[in-house]
Amino acid sequence: MAKKAPRDPGAPKRNMSAYLLYQNAMRETFKGQNPGMTFGQLAKYTSAMYAELGTEEKEAWVSRAEADKARYLQQLASYVPPPGFDAKGDAIMTFQKTTGRRGGKAERDPNAPKRCMSAYLLYQNAMREQFRRENPGMTFGQLAKYTSAMYKCLTPEEKAEWELRASEDKLRYENAMKAYVPPPGHDAQGIMIEDHRVNRKVKKVKDPAAPKRARGSFVFFTFDMRPQILKEMPGIKFVEMGTIMGERWRALTPVQKKVYEDQAAEDKIRFTNEMQKYMATKAQAMPPQPPPQQVVQPPPVAQYPDAMYHHATQHMDQMQHQHMQHDPAMMYQHHMYDQAYHYQS
Repeated sequence: MAKKAPRDPGAPKRNMSAYLLYQNAMRETFKGQNPGMTFGQLAKYTSAMYAELGTEEKEAWVSRAEADKARYLQQLASYVPPPGFDAKGDAIMTFQKTTGRRGGKAERDPNAPKRCMSAYLLYQNAMREQFRRENPGMTFGQLAKYTSAMYKCLTPEEKAEWELRASEDKLRYENAMKAYVPPPGHDAQGIMIEDHRVNRKVKKVKDPAAPKRARGSFVFFTFDMRPQILKEMPGIKFVEMGTIMGERWRALTPVQKKVYEDQAAEDKIRFTNEMQKYMATKAQAMPPQPPPQQVVQPPPVAQYPDAMYHHATQHMDQMQHQHMQHDPAMMYQHHMYDQAYHYQS
């Protein structure tokens, strides 16, 4: 996610919409009336309460928003931005021009397979319009925070459904990439190859021999329930299917749910055993590390009488024959030893 540009603290405070003014004014009241509500639930409740306002009440908030806008425009007219900030007080960001695109982002082949998306991005794309209708007046940033909060409020079963969808999208992408032939001047991912292109982080490729992760009990439940729902309701939307699956999962008796919990427990044992074998195989495949060579330190030169010097040098010659060819430090040590002797003599 792109980092938000800093803003001049002395710039006029931006105006707010009618809904945001209402939300800020009623937040503490609604929080006191509904203890225990999460951030996402409270935001949804506020949106519903705003939608139920009468025409006169809503017009009052619209009037406040117009007055706030007039205040902002009046302050902005007399605002003098400091160096490095634009007329609205936002920092002037500079972007690299290596590829002619913002942030130096490399161009991609339009015919390359569409990249796979995470579970959260799939949820965000599916729910964006619905959340926008339920929360009129929200800015883009506020809507993104609201979507994130709603995703965190999902039950483990509902979240597992989106993760399953992401796994299917990843499989689609991998199969499409196998058949993809990049045009000249593009790499295997479809990215334009340029010597002056901004360096990109290389995504770590998962070892195909690595064990497949263990599945949860709800995922095993979806394997049985998905075909049944598609048969009962052909053409059902993915979001609606996830809701129905969550309802049916919660409606299971403890005995019925235990069947899938046992399958998940067995799959976890399978993953643990396979991971142990996988790590052992990787350890065996690693080349053995040679033992570190020890550098023999000779006694100080002053300790050698002249008659013993030749005996010491014979010892060093033997060490040199064994190690010097592979150890530059030993070669340098012997040279300095010889220089020291001749200097003292």
